[in-house]
Amino acid sequence: MTSTKLRRTFLSAGVLLALATLVAGTTASASQPHDWHLASGKDFGRGTLDGLALHEETGLTVAPGLKRTGVDAELIHCWARDGAKLWLGTGLQAKVFILENGKVRMVAKLPGVLVGSLVADGQGGVYAGTVGRGKVMHINASGKVEELVRIEGVRHIWALLLKGGTLYAGTGSGGGVFAIDVAAKTAKLYAETGAEHVLALIADGDAFIAGTGDAATLVRITGENKAQAIAGFPGAEVSSVVRLGTALYAAVNGGNTAAALSALRATRQRPGGTGTAALRKKKRKKPTSTGGKGAVWVRHDDGRIHRLFVSPTGTLSQIGGAGQGIVAGSGKDGHVVIADMQGKVMTLFDLDETQVLGVEMGAKGPKTLMTGKGAAVYSVGGAAKNPTYTTEVLRETGVTRWGRIAAQGSGSLIVESRSGFSNPPSDTWSAWQPLKNERSQSPPATYLQVRVRFASADARLWELRIFRRPFNRAPTMRSITIIPNIKTRTLRVSWSALDPDGGTLGYVLTYRKRGTVQWLMLHDRFYTKTSMTLSPRDMPDGWYEMRIEATDAPSNTPSEALRTAMISKPFLVDQGRPEVSAQVRDGVLTGVVADRGSNVLSVMVSFDGEPPVLARCGDHICDGKQEAFELKLPPDLLKGRHTLLIQATDEAGNTGVQRLVIGQ
Repeated sequence: MTSTKLRRTFLSAGVLLALATLVAGTTASASQPHDWHLASGKDFGRGTLDGLALHEETGLTVAPGLKRTGVDAELIHCWARDGAKLWLGTGLQAKVFILENGKVRMVAKLPGVLVGSLVADGQGGVYAGTVGRGKVMHINASGKVEELVRIEGVRHIWALLLKGGTLYAGTGSGGGVFAIDVAAKTAKLYAETGAEHVLALIADGDAFIAGTGDAATLVRITGENKAQAIAGFPGAEVSSVVRLGTALYAAVNGGNTAAALSALRATRQRPGGTGTAALRKKKRKKPTSTGGKGAVWVRHDDGRIHRLFVSPTGTLSQIGGAGQGIVAGSGKDGHVVIADMQGKVMTLFDLDETQVLGVEMGAKGPKTLMTGKGAAVYSVGGAAKNPTYTTEVLRETGVTRWGRIAAQGSGSLIVESRSGFSNPPSDTWSAWQPLKNERSQSPPATYLQVRVRFASADARLWELRIFRRPFNRAPTMRSITIIPNIKTRTLRVSWSALDPDGGTLGYVLTYRKRGTVQWLMLHDRFYTKTSMTLSPRDMPDGWYEMRIEATDAPSNTPSEALRTAMISKPFLVDQGRPEVSAQVRDGVLTGVVADRGSNVLSVMVSFDGEPPVLARCGDHICDGKQEAFELKLPPDLLKGRHTLLIQATDEAGNTGVQRLVIGQ
């Protein structure tokens, strides 16, 4: 049917419409390509970095190489260097290991669940502080273990420092620093910090610097009973302190790690272990709330305090100082970051383990990394092998075609993709395939991953754009509502529909008399509102149906546009009033009501303007197009002259009236 014929049909029906103005939609639809755009450190940080460093401004570059050595424990909490030997204190079974010449061996099992601190004794052995028992143990070069001292009233030994032949211990609860006479095996309180825990203890010239927990402060200790707080920070703990030039740098966390560690219990699980199987890569999540964040604060020797940076990946465990800046290990996401003196942060490493609990610094930067969940030691050196960046699993809402993948960078970059219908990826996904003319060769699916291999040492990636276009999905009609307005004698039609792709919808409205075949259109172009008012004055009385078709044609090419239709419940068009014929005989009002369009629903009678009463239909039910009725008149109406007003109402709300005068 042509638009001219449609217009004639519309006019001949005499239906008056309130037409909507067309509003251009800005919502993206399946007809338009979308793109995932990775251009910042936060964007790239959601993926997995293998052998890559990430800088907020310059993007991804090849990182130094790492050699991993597994340790049969759940976490490495502390360490001590003694020449070629690296002593490791672990939990959750309080074991002490030595890493030497690339091999790990266990040398001691201490009381408690966690080795809180280690310090080399200068004679090939170490002193070890325990968490939960308040003991300081000594392990000599041959592995013999003996209890050096148990400090009364102390449960946790968090930090040990050997200076001038005296061993100093930072403790909790109580926050005291104790001086231990190694020869006499005695301990006495040296200084109080006013906090609950002393988590870090370093030498600073002739003094000590203590970092505390429960109150995140730095306390300078210059002698026995000579302690003064020199800085306080927003947070709950100072987990690590380092001196660099004319300032002290402190790792400050919002959550109290000390309290959590002190409640640890040993388990039989060994997430790290010495097995050869590679750890499963962590599933990256988008950044959520700011809870549990860590930060590095600077306390200058002249008293000034400022925040250097906020950790992009959660709490900070241990920090180290190098000429190029501050290196920090994350206690949440397995990242090792470095910040320059202006606070610009770069991710140096992204480890499989989720906790980096120890950072040993060398002359040019980090030398060794110690982890938890599971326990491993990473030696830093050389260049990374097969450096690769893999995006997080990227998800669309429906089956999607994958388009161009534009990698902006330099050097030799090899871009690949794979797709599938599950998250995390499984063997049901397609294989990794290189791009062809910058376009993905992965089959349509719901999920996609992109991998970029850095094939040269100077390769760099600073931007990644991944284009895709979902397959068009048909709109859904949800409801049609038709409500008559008796006062205006119009019909209010409203409907709801949904385009799952978010595109602009158009509507085609047609109607027909029930029992007929042909649908008659109410307009000659797409209707864009979701309601319409009909004034069906020229439509023959009867029952009708409305058909509303939703189409996404305004947002798609003609060959891809889809449509869905719904037919309303039948609705009544009845322009005629019921006809009433009545008379009074022997004190009884009787009559007949007839309606051509719909059923009679009620007959009401009013006497001399009084409130109306209901007349009884012949079969006690008013439900037909013709109904007989009767009503016995009150006795007082049998004398004198009276006026009766008889009103009959049909299903469409039309009312027919007869005025009847009785008596003399």
